[in-house]
Amino acid sequence: MWARIKAACRHSLTIAWGYVLAFIGGLLSIIDTISDALGDPGLKDQISAAFGDTRTVGRILLLISLITIIARLRSLRRAS
Repeated sequence: MWARIKAACRHSLTIAWGYVLAFIGGLLSIIDTISDALGDPGLKDQISAAFGDTRTVGRILLLISLITIIARLRSLRRAS
């Protein structure tokens, strides 16, 4: 299992971190839908109190992860 994860990340912790940020950003972007599905409208309010506007934070995290992954892939390509 770890071998598959390492291969998907091209043996780079930076790329793995980018994937983690993308996952968290995706969750924050759809937190409205998740809170409605769970039947807890107060969940969105609690998360918004902690992070601010969840959609904006989610999109910022997605952008950061994209830039991180692209930068690392460029450096891996140069090293080859």
